[in-house]
Amino acid sequence: MIKRFVLGIFVLLISGIAMAQQDGKPITVEELQKVMKEKTAGVNTISCDFIQDKHMEYLETIITSKGKLFFDTKNRLRWEYKEPFEYLITINNGQFSISTDGETNNYDIESNQMFSKISELIISSVNGTIFTDTNFDVKAFEGENQYVIYLEPNIAELKEVLKKIKMQIAKKDFSVDKVTMYEMDDNYTEISFINKKFNESFSNDIFTAK
Repeated sequence: MIKRFVLGIFVLLISGIAMAQQDGKPITVEELQKVMKEKTAGVNTISCDFIQDKHMEYLETIITSKGKLFFDTKNRLRWEYKEPFEYLITINNGQFSISTDGETNNYDIESNQMFSKISELIISSVNGTIFTDTNFDVKAFEGENQYVIYLEPNIAELKEVLKKIKMQIAKKDFSVDKVTMYEMDDNYTEISFINKKFNESFSNDIFTAK
């Protein structure tokens, strides 16, 4: 039950592939990895707003949530929903924390392989390194203004809830503009990252669940 719950959180956060010509020319993952490593070498922190649109097959309306994200190269993360409800996930110092309704649950990442993998997936989705994860089969394309990466899970735990991920990376700053998660039941979630700021100083307290 916990396993499916946490995998569900991952799909919620960051939840037929389009024709290649729509996304640009095919490139190798190694090419993209090299370029991104060079272009983002000086980035130590990222903060941004996000807008999450949940498209559900049985509903005519789109469920929209909004919030704020903070990340640094120490792999500390704060993912906070502000609207229409408050919900917080933090990853810091080997702990994965979930806060909602005034209650916080803490999980030790290192002693729990499942939380270790989920934490890794969430962080790599933010810093753009998820397309090098060996748990996914990856295809990459280069367009005029962006790179597009498709990831299909190749491990059973993720295949249960996730069909594929589409990531759109801006050429202007090599940050992730949008992540689209396609679930097995044809629902999908789009998360757009806006108002991005780089290399701002954060208080350590920002990565503490409270």
